[in-house]
Amino acid sequence: MENLLYDKDCNCPVCKNKFKTKKVRTRPLRIKKREDDFNVIYKNDINPLYYYIFVCPKCGYSATEKEFQNINKEQVNILKKAIGSKWNERSFGNKRTFHEAEESYKMALLVAQILNKSKTYKGGISLRLAWLYREINSSKEQEFLKHTLECFEDAYEKERVEESGLDEVSLVYLNGELNRKIGKYQEAIQWYGITLEHPDIKNKRQIQLKAREHWRLAKEQYNSQKVAY
Repeated sequence: MENLLYDKDCNCPVCKNKFKTKKVRTRPLRIKKREDDFNVIYKNDINPLYYYIFVCPKCGYSATEKEFQNINKEQVNILKKAIGSKWNERSFGNKRTFHEAEESYKMALLVAQILNKSKTYKGGISLRLAWLYREINSSKEQEFLKHTLECFEDAYEKERVEESGLDEVSLVYLNGELNRKIGKYQEAIQWYGITLEHPDIKNKRQIQLKAREHWRLAKEQYNSQKVAY
């Protein structure tokens, strides 16, 4: 696994510390399975999700690679006051354990909350954390799927989704899939319907097929749930 990891040099925009973090070489990765909520499982003995979040060892500033430099002076001051002396210096720059990966996501969510980042950004981090918990069959997966859903449903109503890198068809499909995964079948049916009626759905053939299939599945699950009660 070691040869799949390499060092990336980073400059922290908050405390100006220079540090290294690990990244995964994607070319040698071989896909084993693509899950219905877009999680990808690899045949290789490595999970790229472990290295998705950059963490400054000196000040604790944590974010995705894409967002890491996206912080202004006012936000830097806010973050220093909020975290400041509470952070215990430690490195996330080596091969990460599950618990280090888990902590990196929780730090990124905390930073995102403090800086009032977009709902789509927070939802994306939360969803990946749910995938991590799925890897170890933890009940916390459901907690973070629910949090992701809250973020994404709010984002659909209030944000320009395309700015997050997640297109609108994928977002509404995910809202259906996440509702179904947490047992809210009626809501899932509604979101799958929105997906299938979206004007851009013809450009997303795989999502179109999945939305149709899972709309029927959610219908069956909803009917079974009504009978059970």
